[in-house]
Amino acid sequence: MKKTLGELKIGTYGHVALVEETSTVFQALAIFVSRRVSALPVVNKLGKVVNLYSRFDAINLAAQKAYNNLDVSVKEVLEQRWHCFENVLKCYAYETLEDIIDRLVEHEVHRLVLVDEEDVVQGIVSLSDMLQALVLSPAGLNELSLHHTGDPAQVTGTGGP
Repeated sequence: MKKTLGELKIGTYGHVALVEETSTVFQALAIFVSRRVSALPVVNKLGKVVNLYSRFDAINLAAQKAYNNLDVSVKEVLEQRWHCFENVLKCYAYETLEDIIDRLVEHEVHRLVLVDEEDVVQGIVSLSDMLQALVLSPAGLNELSLHHTGDPAQVTGTGGP
């Protein structure tokens, strides 16, 4: 739990699906379908992440019967969100797994956007990624529980053999 995200490489890296804030909702929906993702980091003209557009946001348009105008920009739609949201929650490669889990739980979100020091998207870390690494992947469990020496013979923890 004390290893960094950069060391563990949990999440999706490279070729992350993005949408520019000036893109239309229709364009964002097309990316959801073609890339089979559930959320898109929204970037400004400088390539810095400024928000997150999720399938939930798209469903909310349908619930509000606003789906007849898909030419509106993603930025405009996100400014009209009916629920309070702190824009996008970010994380950094130097943060520990414990910090990442705490942030996901504290803010009750499904994903964090991994950014560099200039807020440029580097990846996405989701609850599913955490579940895969911590619970479902024996290799992930072994990696996470290794002592900082990296010696597989020195596994820490209180579990049995």
